[in-house]
Amino acid sequence: MQDQAVDAVYELVVSVDVRKSGAYNDAGKTRMRRQLYAVLDRAFAEAGVPARAVHREDRGDGILAAVDPTVPPARILGVWVTEVHEQLRRENPDLRMPLGLRVGLHVGPVTHDAQGISGHAVDLACRLTDSAAARLLLERDRADLVVVVSDSLYREVVHHGGRFVDPGDYAPARLRTKDGATPAWFRLPGRPRPAQVPDGAEQDGTEQDGTAQDGTAPPASDHRREPAEYTLAAPAGPAPADLPQVPDVQDGPDAQDRTVVHGDMSVHRDNTYQGPVHIGRTTGEAHRG
Repeated sequence: MQDQAVDAVYELVVSVDVRKSGAYNDAGKTRMRRQLYAVLDRAFAEAGVPARAVHREDRGDGILAAVDPTVPPARILGVWVTEVHEQLRRENPDLRMPLGLRVGLHVGPVTHDAQGISGHAVDLACRLTDSAAARLLLERDRADLVVVVSDSLYREVVHHGGRFVDPGDYAPARLRTKDGATPAWFRLPGRPRPAQVPDGAEQDGTEQDGTAQDGTAPPASDHRREPAEYTLAAPAGPAPADLPQVPDVQDGPDAQDRTVVHGDMSVHRDNTYQGPVHIGRTTGEAHRG
């Protein structure tokens, strides 16, 4: 018997996962979830997105959301992402285990039923979030936030720019997923365009979070797993002409002109910048650190 067609709504899907969620004990997970929802709720409020415009489902160590079509996708990609980064910068200096988020975004037909949402658009957003490339970039750069957008969302929205939306901030990648090779675009808010990430091989495609039971993170140098196998390379078709090519920071004629800025995970210690970098929105509060 053939399934009947269902009514689907074209919506922006947002998938959010907390890094190394298995490293929290039960009390730590309760605090982590409270912090996660505080960060996301404040970001939606600052971006002018009313709660009624966001269908949200809890995922234990993250959320899955579908944003109403009345909300411009550029507002989520620009203002909301910037606010998530700013809220993390506020929260993390006081945390023993800084909150790190992977955010995947895709836009497409979404089906709503009594249990929640479904559809290819939902599946793809979740796979972008769960990709090994997203996990590795977050850890390698000791960042608070990595954003992964689908190729179609990049070309239809990001490529055209907007408030806090700069296509030059995104690096192209080709991921290997259950559905085959999938092009995607990566951004580290508050950081330069991500550099090339080497290939690797992973045991089972899942994140190994460590075994700490007191809510503390494993040492940054403690690599408990091999990175997942993927290739960070340009997706099929020519990249937009305005997407800059970033040289390897170890090579090039201007390697001696690099600037190293000191701070911590939230204020960017020992990061290498090759030009002006937008860290986030300017607030009236005193700068931390």
